[in-house]
Amino acid sequence: MRDITGNLIISGSTVKAAMQQLNEGIDGILLCTDEDGVMQGLLTDGDVRRALLQGADLSDPVKSIMNRAFISGNVENSREENLKILDSVIRHVPILDSAGKPVDMVSWSELWRLPITTPSLAGNELKYVADCIETVWISSQGGYIEGFQNAFSAYHGSGMALCTSSGTTALHLALVALGIGPGDEVVVPDITFGASANVVVHTGARPVFVDVHPETLTMDVQCLKGAITENTKAVMPVHLYGHPCDMDPIIEIAQNYDLRVVEDCAEALGAEYKGQKVGLLGDVGCFSFFANKVITTGEGGMVLTKDHDLFDRLSLYRDHGMSKDRKYWHLVPGFNYRMTNLQAAVGLAQLERIDHFLQQRDRVVDTYYNRLKDIAGIKTPLTASWARNIHWLYSIIVIPEILGIDREELALELHKHGIETRPVFPPLHAQPAYRGQDGSFPTSEYFAAHGLSLPTGNTLSVQEADHVGEMIRRVVQA
Repeated sequence: MRDITGNLIISGSTVKAAMQQLNEGIDGILLCTDEDGVMQGLLTDGDVRRALLQGADLSDPVKSIMNRAFISGNVENSREENLKILDSVIRHVPILDSAGKPVDMVSWSELWRLPITTPSLAGNELKYVADCIETVWISSQGGYIEGFQNAFSAYHGSGMALCTSSGTTALHLALVALGIGPGDEVVVPDITFGASANVVVHTGARPVFVDVHPETLTMDVQCLKGAITENTKAVMPVHLYGHPCDMDPIIEIAQNYDLRVVEDCAEALGAEYKGQKVGLLGDVGCFSFFANKVITTGEGGMVLTKDHDLFDRLSLYRDHGMSKDRKYWHLVPGFNYRMTNLQAAVGLAQLERIDHFLQQRDRVVDTYYNRLKDIAGIKTPLTASWARNIHWLYSIIVIPEILGIDREELALELHKHGIETRPVFPPLHAQPAYRGQDGSFPTSEYFAAHGLSLPTGNTLSVQEADHVGEMIRRVVQA
């Protein structure tokens, strides 16, 4: 049996006390009992949020908001029988003794079907989407578009935000609005998702790859200097896996060579460089809201800038290049890169919970670090002193000559226990779509050969992260 002490709460306790206990990260669920220890109901963080939205007070008793219609298992049944009660909706089942007292609990996590990341949609997403449907504002116009953009700007403290249909279209839109085109070159780090390079190619320009720094695994400033030619028009620092680039020297170089700076923030919403959130450090920041990102709209993206003229060009190109003053009058051959009101509704609900998401990630990262820090042959991610790393995916480096097994062997053993992992991005210079580049890329090649991303995300509990860390220890010590 597992220790469920941290999951127990007296139903007469206050909602505030329950919130504090839920923040401990123990499965995100509380088993509510009476003074005699008899099970009365269940309570999740979602139950608390919904109750507060409906007017509940922090001083109210837990019993006034708990879910009394819970499903329980029986201590007399085998664990396998109790596990069969679980499904995609019922993720936790308290196990009761003959007196109705919880003595154990089985959770979906015990099946260890842990995906690399899973979105959390337990806030106002359904409420806002239902409002879109009820009011029939489902396309690219509607109040949630403006609401999401305004909230996004407010979250970053300033700037103007513009929703797009994806993170990739956000990047493409930014390059086009900055005038990047045929004959130009854009410097891109060698380790990043292919979209960073693809959008450069789609403008007719040429991506020029540079190696990454061995500590941050983001663009190496020393390599950037050597990559600039008379054709270089822009640099695209990518805040890889949630760690910000060292932006001051990048911006200084850009200013010296009259280059534009497009920040690829797809994996780094909430990350900070010297106390400032990424996205407004260069000319324009581009974000992704794919399902595996910090917040999601399913598919979707955002561009963010302080430059009013650039913002006007971004808006123009995003909306088919049409004039705002004359219907169906195209000033430039633009794109349909708009987000729907439905997606923006989800995005706004997600953004309302971003602080919670980032705090949960911090707890997961601390758990991974404490489990893995003393394993010789595993290098845990580093965070520069000037950075807030939001750890989009917690990515370790496996050193096989020390660990005794290589990355693929470790991934296979974890897969046998239901734990999904994935290799880090392969270097761009080696891929068929971008071959023909000269240069030396020792850091990106080493990281790509040995880097492994572990389950990370807004729904991953501390207990699940602890179990992944423990399984890694068992595998390497076997």
